[in-house]
Amino acid sequence: MKPAAAFARQTLALRLAALVMFTGLPGVLLPGQALEKFSWFVGYGQPRLDPLSIFMTADAASASVLLGLVLGFLARDPERYQPLVRLLSRAFLVASPVWISLGLQCPLPWWWTASAAAGLFALGLALRAPAAANA
Repeated sequence: MKPAAAFARQTLALRLAALVMFTGLPGVLLPGQALEKFSWFVGYGQPRLDPLSIFMTADAASASVLLGLVLGFLARDPERYQPLVRLLSRAFLVASPVWISLGLQCPLPWWWTASAAAGLFALGLALRAPAAANA
């Protein structure tokens, strides 16, 4: 297997994850409106639009977009950044059960918690080092 082909799975996973992370951009640009739409989407009704809620929305969205930028950058050459990619793989695998715990404490809708945790777990598995890199 060619070295570049061995890392194709990681490249695809990193690019897809970056695209998902960029969905936080509306929360950076218009945090109040993004919070209202998100609350409507999950069935919570009208949220409190106090300064702290709006700040926390923008803060979380900024972190999401920043992570998307990092993942997109790593997707350009996952072989070169393999130690960081493997670290992210482990972090996402550990974050999956933590996310379930957080979702149960909130409580978010079950489908939201399950899909987010499954997505983190799948991304962690997809970022594991290719067999060719371990040889």
